[in-house]
Amino acid sequence: MMTCRGIIGVRSKTVMSYLAAGTLLLTAACGSSFHRPVLVDDGFLRERAITKTEDDIRVSAAVPSAGEARSAFGIDLSERGIQPLWLEIENGTNRPFIFLPTGLDPEYFAPLEVAFLYGDDLTEEGRATLAEHIKELSFDSRKLIYPGETVSGFVYVNRFDPSLVAEVTLIGRKWSDRIALLVPVPGTVGGQLGVDAARQVHSDDEFTEIDDEATLRAALAELACCAAREKGSEETLPLNLVLIGTVAELGPAFTSRGYRYTPASPLYAFGRQQDLSGHRTSRWVAPQPHTLRFWLTPLRYRGKPIWVGQVSSRRGGRFAGSVEERQRIEPDVDEARNDLIQDLLYSQSIRKIGFVTGVGRVAANRQEQKSDSFVFHTDGLRGVILFGGKDVSLAMIDFFDWENLVDHYWQKTE
Repeated sequence: MMTCRGIIGVRSKTVMSYLAAGTLLLTAACGSSFHRPVLVDDGFLRERAITKTEDDIRVSAAVPSAGEARSAFGIDLSERGIQPLWLEIENGTNRPFIFLPTGLDPEYFAPLEVAFLYGDDLTEEGRATLAEHIKELSFDSRKLIYPGETVSGFVYVNRFDPSLVAEVTLIGRKWSDRIALLVPVPGTVGGQLGVDAARQVHSDDEFTEIDDEATLRAALAELACCAAREKGSEETLPLNLVLIGTVAELGPAFTSRGYRYTPASPLYAFGRQQDLSGHRTSRWVAPQPHTLRFWLTPLRYRGKPIWVGQVSSRRGGRFAGSVEERQRIEPDVDEARNDLIQDLLYSQSIRKIGFVTGVGRVAANRQEQKSDSFVFHTDGLRGVILFGGKDVSLAMIDFFDWENLVDHYWQKTE
């Protein structure tokens, strides 16, 4: 359908004469009204909602399918990459608080912003009706949620397939809390392995439980050094990062810093390709081009799953141009590892960090060339991050008294 902007943009005497003859005819030709859908009861979302209760606060969340969203909103949000998330918060405490939607997605969409995106083909009355309709369906994050009150509605985030982690951030007077939920997206299956990896990759009797730091250090250093491009082939890139925590603990830390589950070309370790992969994403600016791949190990530390991963960046980073450049790995793989660790510190979810050996040092003047795409040097260390805290400031983060990163850095360049 031709839009109003399209018609007015035609510079011709014929069009201008029609405009002079009567603007009503032009309006009828280029604009349409918005027919408000019959409001659908949110019972179908409540039935499949993921719910968590912490400290007398109940949070429920669900994602409608693309068809359900079209029926409820009367527009196709998915065509613009917008994912509506239904949220309900019940305040069972004695304090009022507000919900911060930026915790779900720093680039979330305001209700009127969504309505504006779909207003081009509507009359002025249609645009107003659409805006009113979307506001009625939305979660009003400007209002306090008082003790005993339950508030529900939609929040509009960027669509990522699948977007599984919803971190609900609440703040009151001299108080804050964050409640994380893993919310499946209808019609997507790629990330389900990551959510259930602890049950699908290893059975409970296959895990080795570790309780002390000395044993943990030795076990992490003895893990496979590297991942391979093909199953059973020569090892290629170092496994340079260890994460200790559940998916519910890891997920909010990564999503709060802009990382999302996204497919990545397979690398192999422990006889299988990665269980989880991801990138930092942004619709508006070029993000850090790190590629993350993680494998669940048969180890647990004080009941928490242990993941080992490979973190690297494409050569040229955000300035890589050609396909050939994007397929090559930045030789200094330690830079991507260290950058990711520093980034995650700001998630306020890290309790402890440290470094262990196990990768094998490759000096910069003797960098390894495993293939045309994989040329690298490394200090031989893998970073270790223990998750599980809430609102952990930089000053509160503890350290494993293991390897000293600075000592290994200077040895790398000998």
